[in-house]
Amino acid sequence: MLAAHYRSGYLKELRMGRILRNLESGIEMQLLEKPGNGYGNHSIDLYGDGADSITISRSHWGIYDLAQVWSFVSTDSIAKSMLIGLDNHQDSTAIYLSDEDRPLSVSGDTRIKGVAFVPKSGIRKAYVESRPYSGVEVVYGKINDSGRKLDGLTDAYLGYLKEELKRAGNIDGELQILPTNSLTVGFLDSVQRFRVPKGQVISQQLSGKMILYADSMVVIEKYAKLDNIIVFAQSIKVEEGFIGNCQLFARDSITVGNNASLSYPSVLGIISVDHLVDQAKIDIGKNVKFEGIILSYEDKRSALQTMISIGSSSIITGEVYATGLLKLSKDVKVFGKVSCNRFIMKTPTTLYENFLVDVTLDRKSRSKYYLGSPIFRGKEQHGKILKWLN
Repeated sequence: MLAAHYRSGYLKELRMGRILRNLESGIEMQLLEKPGNGYGNHSIDLYGDGADSITISRSHWGIYDLAQVWSFVSTDSIAKSMLIGLDNHQDSTAIYLSDEDRPLSVSGDTRIKGVAFVPKSGIRKAYVESRPYSGVEVVYGKINDSGRKLDGLTDAYLGYLKEELKRAGNIDGELQILPTNSLTVGFLDSVQRFRVPKGQVISQQLSGKMILYADSMVVIEKYAKLDNIIVFAQSIKVEEGFIGNCQLFARDSITVGNNASLSYPSVLGIISVDHLVDQAKIDIGKNVKFEGIILSYEDKRSALQTMISIGSSSIITGEVYATGLLKLSKDVKVFGKVSCNRFIMKTPTTLYENFLVDVTLDRKSRSKYYLGSPIFRGKEQHGKILKWLN
């Protein structure tokens, strides 16, 4: 009996080794798949004998890809779920400002560190409120000419966001109402979708493979605990002091209160298609810490354009992309990349266009391990594991 026991343990150990090797093969297949491709479920008999197999699944998860791998040997199995991003550490761009025939002016303690793409009219030092530019170089890096437009967004991801926001505007009775109790959904389980009715405030703990939809404003209270979930709504308000990790997408507006903290890889995204408001915008308060991607997009340029506004002393680590205006208050720091059509800056007496005053745009300070999203067009590349989800 003792020999049989040891033999059983030895065989189990061999099976586990096979399962893990097969799992690693499945993960490698997921990483070799081009972003935006390979969606759905696929089962593969690895050796044609029916004994070793894997099932791989891939789907959108906001502006990233959600990949899952199940490995089977006989009756034993193991599974992993992961979020996939893109390694864009070779992109050393700190700023990309569309060429609207306006120069960029820097003043005060502004610092730009990294490659700068600016209009052909150039970049210059300027006085604002009787203060000169305090730096030596206008850009601590290479200066290149920008084009008339920003690089576009990838159709596969942009189309997905548009469809989900359209769904959010037409959900009456289609989905179950979000429960008021805390809820966790594992990423190896089926996605759970809920609607948030008008007037319901999110104040509970919500975690995992969950998507919320609303055809009106969604309010996320300070003490709500959100982890990895996605929200699609007409507008979203994040209360002052909130701490969490989520991807938030709206048609009209997103407001983030002072002193909030959203950890990597969070996303704030405005997708304006029907121009239901005069100006679609993202408004970020003071002393906010944000890690991830902030983006605004509109199909056709509106009279006012979309706007992203970032309050004083806020720190953004990641990327800011605005197909419109970007308003940076004093002492804002962006460790990463910013792209926009135009900067605006407002004092009590004057509105300045394409002026940067006391702001830091520092591509060099972003971690080399940061992974971006394939929603941004660029050189085709394979994905990397951004985050394990189980």
